[in-house]
Amino acid sequence: MAAASSFSSILLLFLISLLSTAFLSSIHGFTDDPLIQQVVSSDGRGGDLLMRAEHQFTVFKKEYGKTYPTQEEDDYRFGVFISNLRLARRNQIMDPTAVHGVTQFSDLTPSEFRRRFLGSGRRDDQILQLSKDISKAPILPTDKLPRSRNWTARGAVTAVKNQGDCDGCWAFSSIAVLEGAHFLANRKLVNLSEQQLIDCSKDCSPQVPNLCDLGCKGGHRLLAYKYIKNAGGVAKAEDYRFTGTENGFCNVTDNSQMVASISNYEYIGPDEAQYAAYLVKRGPLTVNINIKTIQTYKKGVLCPRINCSSYVDNSTSASTDEIFNHAVVLVGYRNRTRYSDDHDHDNNHRRKKFWWMVKNSWGSKWGELGYFRVCGGLLTACEKNPIAIYVVAEKKLSSLARLSS
Repeated sequence: MAAASSFSSILLLFLISLLSTAFLSSIHGFTDDPLIQQVVSSDGRGGDLLMRAEHQFTVFKKEYGKTYPTQEEDDYRFGVFISNLRLARRNQIMDPTAVHGVTQFSDLTPSEFRRRFLGSGRRDDQILQLSKDISKAPILPTDKLPRSRNWTARGAVTAVKNQGDCDGCWAFSSIAVLEGAHFLANRKLVNLSEQQLIDCSKDCSPQVPNLCDLGCKGGHRLLAYKYIKNAGGVAKAEDYRFTGTENGFCNVTDNSQMVASISNYEYIGPDEAQYAAYLVKRGPLTVNINIKTIQTYKKGVLCPRINCSSYVDNSTSASTDEIFNHAVVLVGYRNRTRYSDDHDHDNNHRRKKFWWMVKNSWGSKWGELGYFRVCGGLLTACEKNPIAIYVVAEKKLSSLARLSS
């Protein structure tokens, strides 16, 4: 009986292995992913991984409060979970300066993760070619930049927030940068309302077709700042609370609710040395990222080995699933040498020299307490003409009186 039971267990593991391998091939875009194609094959420890998978899935569901409506859905998500364990192993090989593994997104297929949390849309350069709503920032000197800057430690960054299932990263990153700018202008950190942008910023760009702020269905930082400037500012988060969805109406009655406003905003071209210079001078910056290994990221410095010629989809279609732009916030950097924009593409060398500290909007359980790090050069490596945006906040009268007293 013991021998029969042992044989049944081995057979079950073999069948699970076959099913998970087939599932990998069935995930939309997985086998065609140019990042995955660069990774070497399994190191032969797949059996051990499968033996631990069921326990890991149980722990995963408990840790992240995951429940599924039917046993069929639970079984399906277990198959996805196994596939993502393999994906994490591949990403670890491809991205050795970070730690990859089980995350809150481990029950989502790569396609589901992209659609729900990375969004899709036009690249920054395509928007800038057509948009007249923003000017380019002048070049700043970079030869005397400090070796590090951390606006979180300096009190300019609010606690990590969680956008949930709302595709509102554009609102969260835009607000975080304004919070930092308001702190620099008024020496007061105020938690501002993302929900106001989600409900009220509904403009479409007259120059760029299909470029609109659509609440929890996506938006763009440029339109967010245009709205804030035209509306006269943003309310406190406690006065206009985040609901995780669109309320269907704009709940702003008058300008007395506005506690932070914008005097100016500009974009910075694809130059990470300039990003560093403006971060030191103006505070946190908002950028879009294009890093496919981020689904399995746990900690460390993201610096994946990538082939830029195949990593970026150059299509002009706004509906393509491959042009994903997740808006995040640069809040600091660390540099072991003086920053030089030498376009060094050796990952280990880049990691040792420079990394960015980035605030995300996926909650404090994700990554490094809601933050992650990216090696220097990666932000501009594979996106054609990406931009960062800085904001200058208006000084409020109460702050002026306090500063002069």
